Amino acid sequence: MMTGSLKSVAKRLLAVGVLNTPVNLLIKSGERIAIKGSNGSGKTTLIKLILGDLEPSQGEFYRAFNGRVYIDQDYSLINNDLTVFQQASAFNSGLQEHEIKIRLNWFLFSKEFWDKKCGDLSGGEKMRLMLCCLTIAHKAPDLIILDEPTNNLDIQNIKILTVAVDDYQGTLIVVSHDEYFLGEINVTRLIELD
Repeated sequence: MMTGSLKSVAKRLLAVGVLNTPVNLLIKSGERIAIKGSNGSGKTTLIKLILGDLEPSQGEFYRAFNGRVYIDQDYSLINNDLTVFQQASAFNSGLQEHEIKIRLNWFLFSKEFWDKKCGDLSGGEKMRLMLCCLTIAHKAPDLIILDEPTNNLDIQNIKILTVAVDDYQGTLIVVSHDEYFLGEINVTRLIELD
Protein backbone atom coordinates (compact mmCIF):
# COMPACT_ATOMS: atom_id res chain seq x y z
CA MET A 1 0.00 0.00 0.00
CA MET A 2 1.36 3.37 -0.98
CA THR A 3 0.97 5.73 1.94
CA GLY A 4 4.03 7.36 0.56
CA SER A 5 6.67 9.86 1.11
CA LEU A 6 7.27 10.38 -2.54
CA LYS A 7 6.70 8.51 -5.75
CA SER A 8 7.65 8.65 -9.38
CA VAL A 9 4.98 7.78 -11.92
CA ALA A 10 5.61 4.28 -13.22
CA LYS A 11 7.33 4.02 -16.59
CA ARG A 12 8.31 7.68 -16.51
CA LEU A 13 11.91 8.74 -16.88
CA LEU A 14 13.72 10.89 -14.40
CA ALA A 15 16.91 12.50 -15.59
CA VAL A 16 18.70 15.46 -14.05
CA GLY A 17 22.23 16.75 -13.94
CA VAL A 18 24.68 13.95 -13.32
CA LEU A 19 22.08 11.19 -13.11
CA ASN A 20 23.16 9.56 -16.37
CA THR A 21 20.62 6.76 -16.24
CA PRO A 22 16.89 7.48 -15.93
CA VAL A 23 15.51 6.52 -12.52
CA ASN A 24 12.13 5.10 -11.58
CA LEU A 25 11.61 5.35 -7.86
CA LEU A 26 8.78 4.59 -5.47
CA ILE A 27 9.35 5.20 -1.77
CA LYS A 28 6.79 3.89 0.68
CA SER A 29 6.02 5.44 4.03
CA GLY A 30 8.23 4.06 6.78
CA GLU A 31 10.87 2.68 4.43
CA ARG A 32 14.55 2.82 5.37
CA ILE A 33 16.69 3.34 2.31
CA ALA A 34 20.45 3.58 1.87
CA ILE A 35 21.90 5.38 -1.13
CA LYS A 36 25.43 4.48 -2.20
CA GLY A 37 27.62 5.51 -5.07
CA SER A 38 31.01 6.85 -5.94
CA ASN A 39 31.75 10.57 -6.02
CA GLY A 40 29.93 12.18 -8.93
CA SER A 41 27.44 9.32 -9.32
CA GLY A 42 24.41 11.53 -8.61
CA LYS A 43 23.71 10.98 -4.90
CA THR A 44 23.42 14.69 -4.17
CA THR A 45 21.33 15.26 -7.29
CA LEU A 46 18.93 12.49 -6.27
CA ILE A 47 18.65 13.94 -2.75
CA LYS A 48 17.91 17.40 -4.17
CA LEU A 49 15.21 15.90 -6.38
CA ILE A 50 13.61 14.11 -3.44
CA LEU A 51 13.69 17.30 -1.37
CA GLY A 52 12.22 19.37 -4.21
CA ASP A 53 15.30 21.58 -4.48
CA LEU A 54 15.68 20.44 -8.11
CA GLU A 55 13.10 19.48 -10.68
CA PRO A 56 13.75 16.69 -13.18
CA SER A 57 14.77 17.76 -16.66
CA GLN A 58 12.72 14.83 -17.94
CA GLY A 59 9.91 12.78 -16.43
CA GLU A 60 7.75 13.47 -13.39
CA PHE A 61 8.25 13.34 -9.67
CA TYR A 62 5.53 13.32 -7.02
CA ARG A 63 6.14 14.12 -3.38
CA ALA A 64 3.55 13.18 -0.78
CA PHE A 65 5.30 14.10 2.45
CA ASN A 66 4.44 17.04 4.67
CA GLY A 67 7.47 17.55 6.86
CA ARG A 68 11.03 16.80 5.91
CA VAL A 69 14.42 17.24 7.51
CA TYR A 70 17.70 17.09 5.64
CA ILE A 71 20.78 16.76 7.83
CA ASP A 72 23.69 17.45 5.53
CA GLN A 73 27.40 17.05 6.22
CA ASP A 74 27.68 20.75 7.11
CA TYR A 75 24.78 20.64 9.62
CA SER A 76 23.29 23.67 7.86
CA LEU A 77 20.15 23.54 10.05
CA ILE A 78 22.35 24.65 12.95
CA ASN A 79 22.80 28.41 13.34
CA ASN A 80 26.44 28.77 14.38
CA ASP A 81 25.76 32.20 15.93
CA LEU A 82 23.27 30.83 18.47
CA THR A 83 24.11 29.16 21.75
CA VAL A 84 23.24 25.50 22.22
CA PHE A 85 20.22 26.44 24.35
CA GLN A 86 19.04 29.08 21.85
CA GLN A 87 19.33 26.57 19.00
CA ALA A 88 17.30 23.99 20.90
CA SER A 89 14.71 26.63 21.83
CA ALA A 90 14.36 27.63 18.17
CA PHE A 91 12.90 24.16 17.49
CA ASN A 92 10.57 24.26 20.49
CA SER A 93 6.95 23.47 19.83
CA GLY A 94 5.48 24.01 23.27
CA LEU A 95 7.85 22.48 25.81
CA GLN A 96 8.61 24.27 29.06
CA GLU A 97 12.17 25.58 29.48
CA HIS A 98 13.08 22.85 31.97
CA GLU A 99 11.87 20.20 29.49
CA ILE A 100 14.21 21.59 26.82
CA LYS A 101 17.08 21.37 29.30
CA ILE A 102 16.15 17.77 30.12
CA ARG A 103 16.26 16.90 26.41
CA LEU A 104 19.62 18.62 26.06
CA ASN A 105 20.92 16.48 28.92
CA TRP A 106 19.59 13.32 27.22
CA PHE A 107 21.86 14.18 24.30
CA LEU A 108 24.85 14.82 26.60
CA PHE A 109 24.57 18.61 26.64
CA SER A 110 25.02 19.40 30.32
CA LYS A 111 24.58 22.90 31.74
CA GLU A 112 28.17 23.77 30.80
CA PHE A 113 27.23 23.50 27.11
CA TRP A 114 24.07 25.61 27.15
CA ASP A 115 25.85 28.96 26.63
CA LYS A 116 28.41 27.60 24.17
CA LYS A 117 28.13 28.90 20.60
CA CYS A 118 27.04 26.25 18.11
CA GLY A 119 29.90 27.31 15.85
CA ASP A 120 32.32 26.03 18.49
CA LEU A 121 30.82 22.52 18.54
CA SER A 122 32.49 19.53 16.92
CA GLY A 123 30.78 17.65 14.09
CA GLY A 124 29.62 14.96 16.51
CA GLU A 125 28.22 17.53 18.91
CA LYS A 126 26.37 19.26 16.06
CA MET A 127 24.84 15.94 14.99
CA ARG A 128 23.71 15.27 18.58
CA LEU A 129 22.27 18.79 18.84
CA MET A 130 20.41 18.34 15.55
CA LEU A 131 18.88 15.09 16.82
CA CYS A 132 17.99 16.77 20.11
CA CYS A 133 16.29 19.60 18.21
CA LEU A 134 14.20 17.07 16.30
CA THR A 135 12.93 15.59 19.59
CA ILE A 136 12.17 19.09 20.88
CA ALA A 137 10.19 19.89 17.72
CA HIS A 138 7.80 17.25 19.06
CA LYS A 139 6.21 16.39 15.71
CA ALA A 140 8.48 14.05 13.81
CA PRO A 141 8.85 14.84 10.11
CA ASP A 142 7.51 12.40 7.52
CA LEU A 143 10.97 12.14 5.97
CA ILE A 144 14.50 12.41 7.33
CA ILE A 145 17.48 12.39 4.99
CA LEU A 146 20.93 11.91 6.49
CA ASP A 147 23.98 12.65 4.34
CA GLU A 148 27.04 10.68 5.53
CA PRO A 149 25.87 10.96 9.16
CA THR A 150 28.70 8.94 10.72
CA ASN A 151 31.50 11.01 9.18
CA ASN A 152 33.52 12.69 11.94
CA LEU A 153 31.58 10.91 14.72
CA ASP A 154 33.22 8.98 17.51
CA ILE A 155 31.83 5.66 18.77
CA GLN A 156 29.72 7.29 21.51
CA ASN A 157 28.08 9.71 19.06
CA ILE A 158 27.45 6.93 16.54
CA LYS A 159 25.62 5.00 19.28
CA ILE A 160 23.49 8.04 20.13
CA LEU A 161 22.72 8.56 16.44
CA THR A 162 21.83 4.88 16.02
CA VAL A 163 19.39 4.92 18.95
CA ALA A 164 17.75 8.14 17.75
CA VAL A 165 17.36 6.83 14.20
CA ASP A 166 16.07 3.47 15.46
CA ASP A 167 13.32 5.26 17.40
CA TYR A 168 12.20 7.24 14.34
CA GLN A 169 9.04 5.79 12.73
CA GLY A 170 8.93 7.78 9.49
CA THR A 171 10.68 7.36 6.16
CA LEU A 172 14.46 7.45 6.36
CA ILE A 173 16.95 7.92 3.54
CA VAL A 174 20.64 7.63 4.39
CA VAL A 175 23.60 8.36 2.15
CA SER A 176 26.37 6.29 3.73
CA HIS A 177 29.09 3.74 3.09
CA ASP A 178 29.18 2.70 6.76
CA GLU A 179 27.96 -0.90 6.51
CA TYR A 180 27.84 -1.42 10.27
CA PHE A 181 25.70 1.68 10.83
CA LEU A 182 23.36 0.75 7.96
CA GLY A 183 22.89 -2.70 9.50
CA GLU A 184 22.21 -1.25 12.94
CA ILE A 185 19.44 1.06 11.67
CA ASN A 186 17.74 -1.77 9.75
CA VAL A 187 17.96 -0.42 6.21
CA THR A 188 15.36 -2.21 4.10
CA ARG A 189 16.48 -1.15 0.63
CA LEU A 190 19.69 -0.17 -1.10
CA ILE A 191 19.88 2.18 -4.08
CA GLU A 192 23.27 2.05 -5.79
CA LEU A 193 24.22 4.74 -8.28
CA ASP A 194 27.11 4.31 -10.66
